[in-house]
Amino acid sequence: MIVGIEGVLTRLEPNLAIVKLNSGLSYGVIVSLNCSASLTVGEKASLIITQIIRDDAHLLYGFKDKDEQNMFQVLLKVSGVGASTAMAVCSTLKYSEFVSSVVNGDTKVLTTVPGIGLKTARKIIAELSDAKLISSESVESYKSDAILALESLGFKRDRVLKIISECTATNTADLIKEALKKLA
Repeated sequence: MIVGIEGVLTRLEPNLAIVKLNSGLSYGVIVSLNCSASLTVGEKASLIITQIIRDDAHLLYGFKDKDEQNMFQVLLKVSGVGASTAMAVCSTLKYSEFVSSVVNGDTKVLTTVPGIGLKTARKIIAELSDAKLISSESVESYKSDAILALESLGFKRDRVLKIISECTATNTADLIKEALKKLA
């Protein structure tokens, strides 16, 4: 199983990155538009990989970080959502927007993704909310700590998650301060 690829990016299309390894072997990796935007031809590329093996193809899906990969893998667990739709979500939404939309039951955000209508958006929300696949464990640890702290202060979880997804702080203390200002 391939779980990561590191090498020089030799070609880049909106949804495809060709990475040449030191061994000379090149791999075609399907990437989201968000991931593609962070890559530069001729420079070193390091991608986290999800490999999908089908009867007719061995496909590599590449991600810039674990959050993006987690979003993709969680979406694949929803019945009727395939790799193309999951990758469209990764291309359209940030991880925090996705988590917030599922937790808050916000179909409007999910229907902004090409290929996702109201029915599919409702299905994603229902299946991921019920299965608890989207939880504080799937949020970065400093965000989890901030969420727990704000909940212990008496704020409702759904409101806290929405506010946290809008914050830009990158550590627990600053995130709590920023969230408290928005919650006040």
